[in-house]
Amino acid sequence: MGGVSEGDDVLARWSDGLLYLGNVKRVDGVKQCCLVRFEDNSEFWVLRKDIHSFSVGVEEVCCVCDAPPLKEPLINCLKCRHGYHPECHTPSIEPEADSNSWICRQCVFAVATKRGGAIKRGRFARLMQIMKLRLPYQLSSLDWDPQHLTNQQQCYCYCAGPGEWNLKMLQCGSCGQWFHEACTQCLTKPLLYGDRFYEFQCSVCASGPETIQRLPMSWVDLAHLVLYHLSLCCKRKYFDFDHEIMSFANENWDSLLLGSLSDTPRQDRCHNLLNALNSNKDRFVSGQLLN
Repeated sequence: MGGVSEGDDVLARWSDGLLYLGNVKRVDGVKQCCLVRFEDNSEFWVLRKDIHSFSVGVEEVCCVCDAPPLKEPLINCLKCRHGYHPECHTPSIEPEADSNSWICRQCVFAVATKRGGAIKRGRFARLMQIMKLRLPYQLSSLDWDPQHLTNQQQCYCYCAGPGEWNLKMLQCGSCGQWFHEACTQCLTKPLLYGDRFYEFQCSVCASGPETIQRLPMSWVDLAHLVLYHLSLCCKRKYFDFDHEIMSFANENWDSLLLGSLSDTPRQDRCHNLLNALNSNKDRFVSGQLLN
């Protein structure tokens, strides 16, 4: 497998859109993946497309097509030192780009992506916004499931990395692709797991900065969102109403962006949320009924 060998230190993109440092233990050229050991000693198979390696010197072939320079020399990234034909990079490298300070898409995303949302100010934020105007793959080439939640290529977002739709991702209302929280620059608060109460448009479809709008939520929606988030975080099905459900809601009240519900006095929240749970037994089951 070109560019990656056993023993190499690499950055591997995870399903949250972030890059993690690891070491290649095995290479499978047939399946185009590597067994990577991460800093916590965990080991996972990672697709080659999701691995970013480092070059020890100035490369003599393009890291995308493996071909040597054509009419003009390759442009090498200031950070990772990989070389690119101008047309092989997404977006294409402009002729006036300074070859001594140019930074590739992979390295821009490595710096700009963050938990809770990508950086919004500074050079790397501006570079990221430019990069996000084009996807590094053809959206029409992806094979989706009937619900349009997963694709066979494991290719999502601006970064073309893996992802899980219910683990802090936003779906573009125009193109249907899913985007990592870590790669978006429009969020004012971090996402909760499974939070689909947003109307979002990606930078490609917006031809500029992303747009996002919080959808109206009912008490039933809030109950569902809190329980779903807690179930994924705690890996349990049932939670104490006062000490876990209500406690989480109160502690994160401002971050939930509840619109008209936001002004509900603290003393009234408990009654409204409990009523939503008890009045919708087709959606919520009390753990007390199982004892």
